[in-house]
Amino acid sequence: MSSPDTPLARQSPGYYHETNRSPGDQGSAEEQSTAAALPATGFDPTKEQYRMAVDAGTAAPFDDPDEPWTTTKSTAKDAADMKRMGKQQQLVRRFQFLSTVSFVALATAAWEIGLFVLTPGLVDGGRAGLVWNVLWNIVGFGPIYLSMAEVRPNGDHWVSEFAPESCQRILSYISGWTSTIAWQAGNAQGLFLVGSLVQTMILLNDDSYGFPSWQGTLLAFMAVAMAYTGVVYGAKVLPYWQNAVFIVHVGAYLGYIIPIWVNSPRASHKQVWTGFENQGGWSSMGLSVLVGQVAGISTQCGGIDTAAHMSEEIKDAAYSVPRVMIAVYVINACIIFPGVLTVVYHIDDMNAALNDPTTYPAIYVLRGAMSVGWITVILVLIALLNVASNIVYLAAVTRDLFAFARDRGLPFSPWISKIDAKRHIPVNACILSSVFACLLALIYIGSTVIRIPFNKSNTRS
Repeated sequence: MSSPDTPLARQSPGYYHETNRSPGDQGSAEEQSTAAALPATGFDPTKEQYRMAVDAGTAAPFDDPDEPWTTTKSTAKDAADMKRMGKQQQLVRRFQFLSTVSFVALATAAWEIGLFVLTPGLVDGGRAGLVWNVLWNIVGFGPIYLSMAEVRPNGDHWVSEFAPESCQRILSYISGWTSTIAWQAGNAQGLFLVGSLVQTMILLNDDSYGFPSWQGTLLAFMAVAMAYTGVVYGAKVLPYWQNAVFIVHVGAYLGYIIPIWVNSPRASHKQVWTGFENQGGWSSMGLSVLVGQVAGISTQCGGIDTAAHMSEEIKDAAYSVPRVMIAVYVINACIIFPGVLTVVYHIDDMNAALNDPTTYPAIYVLRGAMSVGWITVILVLIALLNVASNIVYLAAVTRDLFAFARDRGLPFSPWISKIDAKRHIPVNACILSSVFACLLALIYIGSTVIRIPFNKSNTRS
């Protein structure tokens, strides 16, 4: 186990103890004595250590010196794990198991995003290529998520743990920066999709609409503002609306697939399961399918480990977080595969689907099932669910950025890692993440090709 002095051996808010114990397992005698010495409701630093942390700007000040022990809502196990890792409990543990499952399911937005990134698989592989890519990626990612659930803090921690001592610092820096940039880019993509869906709804109702780039960027700015408001000003209620929105997430999914199966024309079983195509012009069908599997990968790389990034805000994190990750993996598999089958079974004309004015085959199949008015209603629900997804995803991205800054891995780390005294969340990290997303959205103004590659891109990292 790393000490606090290990170079960039980061233990983030997304860290939980790697021994996956059941609730009845009290651990070793040493662990029990450690936990018994801690306050039952909070972290255990001495008051002098706490005052030093406040002076250094790494802990939020409280009016009552005893308040950190009662405000964080930590269990004794949580406090013992934080002490073992040499980290101070700074955030409040408001999340329970079910609210965390809902949180991660919304953050991954399995069908709200996954069904809108299918174009690469249809171009390179066709219907059959896409179906088999999605299926083998669901199976293939299973062992990955099992290993992540068992020992998942952030990647640079394990790089530092296992790298040769002479390379620990540089390799953990590289890993930390790569992870942080990937999470920030994934955050920007989800925010941009909201703007893209709004423009798509306008196009459906007005064929003359030309998708002005500057409007797409402004709509992305709007999505950023909504996500920031939800994360910062709604921090205290964030865990409490997750379950209700998760129900809407499932209900809207059924509202999407059922009318399509009832009303839309269908392709044959042979076309769906054996109808491979190579519209990308690759040298062989096998290579085309391999290139097209970016769509299958996209349906899986949805950020299930957002649970790990939030685990300093989850009660009994060592027990809950691994189970949350596996539960959401199973839930998402049960959602995305039938969703993909729904789309490919109802693409009666491949060229028409790929050349739909909206550029989304997932919207093309809706045209045969319902009127433009009802399509608009479905897209409004999807856009609103993506807004909720952006809020929870930004919260997780913010915690990731805060954690890396807490280990002094970024420029201006003291400012980024500062905890807001009133809300007890890393507001500065949220500001920086929002600004980064806005800067990426500006690229849309100067690009004439970004819209199509966006539809073909990977989903959230």
